[in-house]
Amino acid sequence: MIHVGNEVFEKDPNLSEQHYITRKMLLGNREGEFLKHDITNADSQMASLVDYGLEVDYGHLSDRKSIKSLLKAGMEIRRRSAQKDVDIVHVLWGSTTGLITCLFAKKPVVVSFCGSDLLGSKRIDGSLTRGGKVNRVISGYVARLANWNITKSKAMSAELPAAAQKKASAIPNGVNLKGFYPMNRDEARNRLGWDLKKKYILFFYTKGQEVKDPDLAKATFELIQAKFPDSELVIATKIPHEDLVYYYNASDLMLLTSFHEGSNNSLKEARSCNLPIVSVKVGDAEERLTEVAQCAVIDSRDPAEIEKASISILETEQRSNGADFSQDVDMATIASRIAEVYNKVVEG
Repeated sequence: MIHVGNEVFEKDPNLSEQHYITRKMLLGNREGEFLKHDITNADSQMASLVDYGLEVDYGHLSDRKSIKSLLKAGMEIRRRSAQKDVDIVHVLWGSTTGLITCLFAKKPVVVSFCGSDLLGSKRIDGSLTRGGKVNRVISGYVARLANWNITKSKAMSAELPAAAQKKASAIPNGVNLKGFYPMNRDEARNRLGWDLKKKYILFFYTKGQEVKDPDLAKATFELIQAKFPDSELVIATKIPHEDLVYYYNASDLMLLTSFHEGSNNSLKEARSCNLPIVSVKVGDAEERLTEVAQCAVIDSRDPAEIEKASISILETEQRSNGADFSQDVDMATIASRIAEVYNKVVEG
């Protein structure tokens, strides 16, 4: 299993050790220190497959923009995949990394498309960046080459070339339901030092992630604040994954305003914590929230429409029942679905 991660960083002495995780690099036969939030989802998927009973040789490739590094990675993939005990090469990203894997691997390749690799990165106005356009073209070619494709949602699968859709499965990232669960709101707020009387609106955005459309989220919040002056927009960025459970339980509402998503992980984690969610129609939001109380999926990018649904939920001061619907993304469930794909590919 190959994961495309961000650059390896030296440990920051100003941050807690728990913010870092050591994992093997694909190149150089050494271990690298990754910021934990950069690799949490891939790391969790790897661990769930190991728990399921599979043997996984797991490595990270950080530099996917250098032709030299990609070629070196290709040769390393060829060397490792030629070993007799390897049955499948699973790459967690399309674009150039998926291409190199498909071209060099000596065994069948499964490609997991994660979002912007297949759908393309976007600017703040919603238009595709130049790199986003290139990624879409390359990923479309990769999908044709791969033995099987995994996307995060049915909507993503529909973006694959027609020929590739015949060899694709929509499997979202799993959620560790032992780590994300409902708890007392006031206890969670005390843990974070939040005011017990204010309303907190949670929105996930890190600088550079314009696909999240922070302008729409802020415009919506301004309308919410007109109704609830003593409210606060919490822009969550680079929070240690183990602390997120407190943010979900301490908040009153989560906003999701992205231009596109595969299967948003924050939405699924928030759902398992019974946090009310208002989302635009994106990724698999509708599939995950249709039956959940105190949640809404808006087929509009008008902040007034999103605000209207948000106010309706906030006025009830009720939590959702999302935890009752979260077994579909339990880690063990997702691992079994991925194992089914592996069996299908190995059997030809």
